[in-house]
Amino acid sequence: MFSKTIFKQTCKANFKLWLIITLITSVFCVILVAVFEPETISNLTDLIKGTPLENILEEQTFLGMLAQTFYSIHGVILPIIFIIITANSLIASQVDKGSMAYLLSTPIKRSAVVGTQAVYLITSILMMLIIFTIVGLFSIHLFQGDIDVSITDLLLLNLGLFLLMFAISSISFLFSCIFNLSKNSLALGAGIPIAFFLFQIMSKVDESLEGFKYLTLNSLFDTDAILNGSSYLMQFIALAAVGVVLYGIGMRIFMEKDLPL
Repeated sequence: MFSKTIFKQTCKANFKLWLIITLITSVFCVILVAVFEPETISNLTDLIKGTPLENILEEQTFLGMLAQTFYSIHGVILPIIFIIITANSLIASQVDKGSMAYLLSTPIKRSAVVGTQAVYLITSILMMLIIFTIVGLFSIHLFQGDIDVSITDLLLLNLGLFLLMFAISSISFLFSCIFNLSKNSLALGAGIPIAFFLFQIMSKVDESLEGFKYLTLNSLFDTDAILNGSSYLMQFIALAAVGVVLYGIGMRIFMEKDLPL
């Protein structure tokens, strides 16, 4: 179920994209932490009062600001871009280009190939989120040392973001395993995660669009519940369950389907 050789090759092939996305997202995190001023957020809220954007900045605490910006926008869409591109390249793109045929002509079993690719995708996301956590903690200490920040809530936000990315990646990975052509894999493997992101943004912009939150997995990452001490455990469990099930289904489909070898 695992091949060190394939894992190393996959890490090398995808390292540049992983590094770029990780650095850009980390920079956004640092900037958002560095520029936070309660007065600035208050003035901005007054400026957009009465507009559809008012709901996005209704929470004016420091972590509330991060929840409504980094943990809802920058920290979500950029990792999704990495997931979409990488998930397709791990399986569907290799089948489409014919390199999978060469790989499977070796003694390596299909289960080892798909299992290793799944492990890489999950591990790369985990490492990305660990870096976000470290960068966030360091930035807060450096720029906002005088603000009382709940480290527990910050860690829970990062855990929730990882579980969301884990579930989203399972969708892209599933379609990469189902389809033999990249264009088909990307149609759904990219389309669904992006639609989920847009639905979540739309549900927050205006109350009349709130129903869109029921059409996206992103709503299970409830930052308000985390910061307000409400119940979020079942949402976390649901995201983890979606990820485990879809990864499992994708791997099974790839191991059993006919390939153009």
